[in-house]
Amino acid sequence: MPCIIHCFAVLAFLPFCFSRDDQSCHADVKAVRAAPSLLAVSQHLQRKGAVGNQSKEIAVAPNDDLAQTLEDALSWEIKQIEKSMGEKGDEKPSKVMGVALNGKDDLRMLRGAVIIGFAGVALLFTVFCLMRKFAPWVYLREEDMELEPLGERGEGNASPATAPRFFANPRVTLLDWTQKVRQTSPEDEICAAGLDGWAFLEFRRLIWRIFSVIGAMLAVVLLPMHYEAHKDSEMLDILSIFDIGRDPLPDWMLWVHAVMVWFVVGASSWTIALAQEHFTERRYQWLKEIPFPRANTVLVRNIPAMYRSDAALLQYFTNVFNDKDAVERAYVVRRTGQLPRQVKNLKAAKLEVLHAKQHWEEAGSERETPEWFYLQRYEQRVKTITKEVADAQGRLKDAAARGDPLVCTSTGFVTFNTELTARLASREQYTRDVTDFQISMPPDPEDVIYDNLADQEINSTGWNWAGVAAIWGVFTIWIPFVVLISSWTTFGAVQEMLPSLKEFVQHHPWLDKILTGVFATIALKVVLAFLPTALYLIIRNLMSVKSSSEAQILMQRWYGLFLVMFVLLVTSLSRGVTLTLVSIAQKPGRIFSLLADFLPSASHFYFNYMILGWTVPLLELARNANFAKFHAFRWFFSMSMQEAKEYSEPEDPASYGVGARMAYSLLTAAITFTFCSCSPLIFIFAFITLALSQATYTYLVVYAEKKKPDTGGLLWVHGINQLFMVITIYILLMTGVLQMLSQNRRWLGPPLVALASVVALYAGKVRVDSLAFEVLPLEEVVRTSRQSGEKAKHPHGRYLQPECDPDLLALS
Repeated sequence: MPCIIHCFAVLAFLPFCFSRDDQSCHADVKAVRAAPSLLAVSQHLQRKGAVGNQSKEIAVAPNDDLAQTLEDALSWEIKQIEKSMGEKGDEKPSKVMGVALNGKDDLRMLRGAVIIGFAGVALLFTVFCLMRKFAPWVYLREEDMELEPLGERGEGNASPATAPRFFANPRVTLLDWTQKVRQTSPEDEICAAGLDGWAFLEFRRLIWRIFSVIGAMLAVVLLPMHYEAHKDSEMLDILSIFDIGRDPLPDWMLWVHAVMVWFVVGASSWTIALAQEHFTERRYQWLKEIPFPRANTVLVRNIPAMYRSDAALLQYFTNVFNDKDAVERAYVVRRTGQLPRQVKNLKAAKLEVLHAKQHWEEAGSERETPEWFYLQRYEQRVKTITKEVADAQGRLKDAAARGDPLVCTSTGFVTFNTELTARLASREQYTRDVTDFQISMPPDPEDVIYDNLADQEINSTGWNWAGVAAIWGVFTIWIPFVVLISSWTTFGAVQEMLPSLKEFVQHHPWLDKILTGVFATIALKVVLAFLPTALYLIIRNLMSVKSSSEAQILMQRWYGLFLVMFVLLVTSLSRGVTLTLVSIAQKPGRIFSLLADFLPSASHFYFNYMILGWTVPLLELARNANFAKFHAFRWFFSMSMQEAKEYSEPEDPASYGVGARMAYSLLTAAITFTFCSCSPLIFIFAFITLALSQATYTYLVVYAEKKKPDTGGLLWVHGINQLFMVITIYILLMTGVLQMLSQNRRWLGPPLVALASVVALYAGKVRVDSLAFEVLPLEEVVRTSRQSGEKAKHPHGRYLQPECDPDLLALS
């Protein structure tokens, strides 16, 4: 916490540092001068004429437009930066920014990015194949490996209960995993990773299908047309010749672009609607196959005080349904105090006993030896902690039976005997107060976060608002934070820190042009790599999420929005999120110029960004963190293979969870949609990105990673909604671009026709929303309920707080 407060203080102090005359502050200003995130600010101010002759003072006229007033203030600040650096008046600040506009050296930078991208992919692919060959235990699921029979490794006198277990060496080859990926079917994906895993992979396949439809048409129609429009220009390189450009175009070309906007929107909406119909069928099948007790249980929030005990809650629902056999079980969530910590200590003590017993048996199982004394001490510690846990559980059980308000919360689970009864219970209003007995579908029993469910509803709402405020704070300080970080990571700054590198570049100037753009892109990716952890900590610790799968849904929503805003729309949000929103609220028409002024002219930067993103899925495929943890537990903590495998899983839920992966998939789609008409060459890099990531994620999700609790594809639903948002941004962008490129900057004609494609998008959204997916139709619930005997025989977990489980007291 002190580190976080210190960072906030530094960020708050930076603006004051800009205007000081002290030389130390001027040094800091030089660092800020090289920051990528100021690109769009400087470009916009240059267009407005705000940054002019440095010998003149900028006059700030009274203006009732808040955004314009703050823009003028920012222009004065940039002038102070220029003055402090002693720069010449004709040098543009955009030269040293990271998100650079298209220029003559873009082809050279693109070649450098391609070389680095392919080299990185080849290196990581080779490393993964070798690591999987010689350490396959990290890259296979535990259920897919067999344990060696006892005695094969010379366990000596170890008993079967304490002997260390080793995995039989799986027979793997360098490239056999590629064959597995090619042969994987959707049914395999659902069986191994649940409907969420299938939905994630299907979402990427949906993006591939959309781009396959629109990419070929746009390439055939727009690339020759752009070439015809710019072929005689001596100022453009080969990449820019195939872009839409910034010079006015003939009317017939604008009409072609307007028609292509309709084609993109119509084809995308139609493809999405078909995919949603397919998802709905999968969702219904998943709902039919939900195991007991989740299938016949409801989550109850805001239980009135008189029913906050297991017996009272059970009796209430029994009376409501007037059937003593209707309800199987009721459980009210408890406030357990220090009991979870005691249970954690008990589990750790049991593990110590197991290891001590292994060492004692390996030493010959003799008494009065150091190993025997260690074992006696650990066993005594287990007995002591077991007694503490038993006493605490007993007190908690008695308090819960009395309905003690200090223990019993307003949340509980009610398990019915049939799925039909649970369905009927979830649809009713129970009292005149509509806030009482709020019923919803429960999470997976193994995925419930009971600490959050123990909060009162009003506290949960307050914490949710606190989480939203914290996330908005991250959004607000992001640009200053990137300014601070990226000023240290530009290629020029790296050369200043490494004089030998600077001297080498001076002898090879072509390296400077290649690596300048590459370093700017890498810096942005490195900074973004820490963002999921920050968002996940806020979601888990501030927001009242009832399960880790719900946390992944929030990660997808907020991280996806963040990536679109601060990676794709960073040039349009140059004045920050708040000021930009204020500006658009005052004059909604500004949104077209905000998008059209900058985005088309930065397309080549996003070519490089996407190319350097090729290595991201390969890095995940290597599973570096899991590899390191597995071997650390093996050699530093003397764990067996089975124990090390258990403790090294799962992967980081913040960066490698399905929520963050869905958000990154959305970013790939957003970049491609945004530039598909302005720079159709983007499809080349998009297809390579999707092909690499689809292969790697298929292997990870289906064959390597542990199966996660399932929401039944809710991530898919949020992903589709975000995809519609991305297409809306594309429509607004193309409307602004066509208006900007018209001869007289008129709105009538192609710009208005392009904007009208919102109608087709809205029709597609209505079709998708009309497909019900949340619950099964009642007639199918009746049929499923009649055939639920088999599911009742194989229940999956139970709704009981782990620390309250009496089985914990059994010594292993």
